[in-house]
Amino acid sequence: MKNRKKKGVEAIRARYGLLFISPWIIGMALFFVYPILQSFYFSFADLSITEEGVATSFVGTAHYHDILFVNPEYTDNFVLALKDFFISLPFILVVSLVVALLLNSKFRGRLFFRTLYFLPVILASGIVLELFLNAADNNATQVAASSEATFGMIDFTEVLKGMRLPETIEKYLSIVLSNVFMMVWQSGIQIVLFIAGLQSIPDQLYEVSKVEGATKWEEFWFITLPMLLRTILLVVIFTIVELVTSNTNPAVMQGYNQFTNLEYGAGSAMLWFYFVFIGLFIALFLLVYNKAFLKRWG
Repeated sequence: MKNRKKKGVEAIRARYGLLFISPWIIGMALFFVYPILQSFYFSFADLSITEEGVATSFVGTAHYHDILFVNPEYTDNFVLALKDFFISLPFILVVSLVVALLLNSKFRGRLFFRTLYFLPVILASGIVLELFLNAADNNATQVAASSEATFGMIDFTEVLKGMRLPETIEKYLSIVLSNVFMMVWQSGIQIVLFIAGLQSIPDQLYEVSKVEGATKWEEFWFITLPMLLRTILLVVIFTIVELVTSNTNPAVMQGYNQFTNLEYGAGSAMLWFYFVFIGLFIALFLLVYNKAFLKRWG
């Protein structure tokens, strides 16, 4: 009787829980899942707007063939988007972690500097960003800062050539330094997430390490980094989504421009090809991250 009563209570709780989240499930299905499936079908079809509504005709992989083998502009934008992605992701991750470690330490004015680094996130929202861009005559996308106002006055190429670095490292550093202002601007949320992760680490671990005579470097590698594994995963996924959906992403913006030109099939194919590639990268990253780090240090 007790087991039956227990199962009955659990079933009632499950029903009420499902009832309460049903509006979210319906909204998710209507405004997220259905449009995604529809856009996937559009990437294999030609669309035309008639008096009776939207007419579609299935064309198979014609749009994918066109953007990959006929339209050279998309492949150039796709390669450029991937290059920016793989350069920005590690830079933002490292910078936000280093800044979070500094801001988490105890010093005077810590609250002021935390606010200072989070200020770009506030400026990038709503009416604040609109006023900011209007002040710059709409000559910026993510931030109202021209190259002359940031680091454009310095020719990093000549500086790096004088250092006689390997060509691959020289190109990477040149791109990073040229976009350092934008990347630091995009690190606000990540810094906050890292600070929250650092504050969740028990102080007893650091006290024991001091008793054992561990250095700060050893504390970072054997305490801080392992305890931040799940926070790092959250930050990486958040940064990937932010970079992929950015206004400055050339592959995404080209797809949006196709929609403006009423070429919905070609635009859908461009966006789906790009996001499938990013999805495969995320799946590979999660697989490696889970096996190499979480299972080892979890």
